[in-house]
Amino acid sequence: MVAGVITVVMAATTGGVLLTGSAAGSQFTRADAEQPVYGPATTSPTSLNPLWSHASFGSGAPLTTKGNLVTVDADGTVVGRDAGSGEQRWSYEHQGRFCAATYYADVLVTAFDGADGCSDVTALDPTTQQYSSTRQSAFPETMTLSSTWRHTLAFNPQRLEIWRDDLVRTIEYGAVDAPQEAGQQPRSGCVLGSAALTDARFAVAERCPGEGSMRLTMSDTVPEDNRVPEEIASGNTGADDLWVLGMSDEGTLGLTRRGADWAVEWFTAPDQYTPVLRLPGEPALLPTPDAVAGDLRQLRWFDGQTTHAFDLDAGTFAWSAPGATGPGLTGGWSPDPEDRTVRDWVLVPREGGFVQVDHHTGAERGWLPAPEIDGGEAGSGGDDDGNGGGSGTVTGLAQIGDILYERHGGEIRAYKMVS
Repeated sequence: MVAGVITVVMAATTGGVLLTGSAAGSQFTRADAEQPVYGPATTSPTSLNPLWSHASFGSGAPLTTKGNLVTVDADGTVVGRDAGSGEQRWSYEHQGRFCAATYYADVLVTAFDGADGCSDVTALDPTTQQYSSTRQSAFPETMTLSSTWRHTLAFNPQRLEIWRDDLVRTIEYGAVDAPQEAGQQPRSGCVLGSAALTDARFAVAERCPGEGSMRLTMSDTVPEDNRVPEEIASGNTGADDLWVLGMSDEGTLGLTRRGADWAVEWFTAPDQYTPVLRLPGEPALLPTPDAVAGDLRQLRWFDGQTTHAFDLDAGTFAWSAPGATGPGLTGGWSPDPEDRTVRDWVLVPREGGFVQVDHHTGAERGWLPAPEIDGGEAGSGGDDDGNGGGSGTVTGLAQIGDILYERHGGEIRAYKMVS
């Protein structure tokens, strides 16, 4: 009898939450059929054919799944579009302001403003259009998401979290509003500047009270207790400024300012670093997530005028492509480790088109003019990412199969890559 009463009360409580909580403001409009899955491009293109364009809120590389281009309307509605035609196939809307989205482990994760900052997070399977998992937790009012294939990093200057592919949190780091658990964070009062992750570890640059230089901290991605970060190394770098560009399990690549000297450095520990590229002065564009791209072995950073490539295995400089407008796209690459292609070419955007270069050397292989696209939906998407950090000056690229997507501010353009 008691068990029955408890069941009824729990059902009533759950129903009340669904009717009055944020879930009541969500709507998932599914496609008529499962969405197709395409592998990455296998051959380099020799020309581009124009297809279509759509407005999309946000900045950086267009958001794609294995079968859909994902655009964001000005009201925050997330729309899955057919990879080739651009026609709408499904949509997801949620009450509250759109914060961020990313695709990894075959799920599309979206975060919206909820009861406590960017707290309402939902994972959707874009192929079958099914809910996968959800989470609700306190987070500041702005968020950026970056992913490996198995984990995603939610970042804000106050705190960061790392989630598994089922949205279970493995790390919370920084300002944690839990006075009953005081002392579990290694430091307090620090401002997080930038971060990157692999499935084994993550790195964060932070400025802490009373310290004369930027601190670099490297920690396990999956510690024994998700409330207590397990540091691999943490210490002052001696740098006046530090931006984490990316990392591998061997080290961390960062842009530093030491007095008047600017350089990209390879850190194997906070106090053990090697300059791999010295810059003549302050770059035209300081690092943002939009300006960094690459693959498991190569990282590329667009400094506002030139795209620089680095070998993440060896921690060395590879090549530079002057006159670029963005960090470029590794042809044939997919974040899914099951997708195996040659990945020996890179498309680097320039004014009026794209230069194709050798992945390893940066040697130019050819020029692909960007054809005009008629009848597009330009302009209404804006050039901001919803977090106050958008940059319309960076061209973002993505691909599904032999379709290339190019973001210009609030417009995404689609081209057929012809081999």
